[in-house]
Amino acid sequence: MNVFNRLVVILLLLVIILLTIVIAIAPAETLQLTSTFSEWLRQGVVNYSAPNNWAFFAAGRVVIGGAILLLCLILLWLELRRPRRKTIRVQKTTGGEAHITIDSIAQRLAYNIDRLPDVIKVTPHIIGRARTMDMELLLETTPEIDVPMKTEEVLQVTREVIEERMGLKLGKVQVKIKHAPYPKE
Repeated sequence: MNVFNRLVVILLLLVIILLTIVIAIAPAETLQLTSTFSEWLRQGVVNYSAPNNWAFFAAGRVVIGGAILLLCLILLWLELRRPRRKTIRVQKTTGGEAHITIDSIAQRLAYNIDRLPDVIKVTPHIIGRARTMDMELLLETTPEIDVPMKTEEVLQVTREVIEERMGLKLGKVQVKIKHAPYPKE
């Protein structure tokens, strides 16, 4: 959204600069041109809203007006929604405040879970809240594991890393396991 915001602001500023220069150089001609253009638009509206084109003109107004309104509402929602947290506040600090980035948490957690036996790959997805975090762990494991035992082991390592070593508060954890394919014989 930042790139879009910058593009819109740059375009609006360029238009304002151009209009300011034109109005400052030739104010009377600019107002005359604006008046002529407005009269031309008014005449076009009168011609299209004639009785034989009335339904087509009304449908066009509804479609175009609705599309513009919908686009504006979507852009307003994107502008006003709160962005996702990129850091989590550490709970166990005295005399100060510390924050850890979500990427660092995911990297450290992935490293520790990858070291477990029978775990081939782990991909953590962390959703930061004000002082806690929820996470989803996507595990790829060997096909012959004991799923409940491996899930408990992963949860234990997750809690140890997040709460004890990093001093963060852990919320809901979901573990999704995908087995690697059996070796071909």
